[in-house]
Amino acid sequence: MTHLPGTADEIRARVPDVLASWEYIRDNVLRGGPVEPELKRLCFRYLAEDADTADFDRFDGRERLALEWAHAIAWDSDRADDELWARLHAEFSEPELVELGCAIGFALGQQHWERTLGLPAQAGIS
Repeated sequence: MTHLPGTADEIRARVPDVLASWEYIRDNVLRGGPVEPELKRLCFRYLAEDADTADFDRFDGRERLALEWAHAIAWDSDRADDELWARLHAEFSEPELVELGCAIGFALGQQHWERTLGLPAQAGIS
């Protein structure tokens, strides 16, 4: 059951500045930016609890690190310890870390908001 009628974008459009902000973040951070979109989409799928992303042993390199960081951001900040940060810095530039962290946090918030509306969490940002 949805608690407000319409799609997520139709609901955002009720406040034009909200829709404009969403479109800017979607286009410039979630889709664009220095981190490859496929890597961000993998993290968004993990946040939406896609079973295909649950086993980190299936991934390596940047994918595994991004998933480990997504887990730390979403569910267990203690996992963002010095060891994880050293590995993140070895694989990602500082601009990539800023963008990926912001993208993960923003997608997590959007997914939680969509669920509270009664909409399914979007694993991909459309």
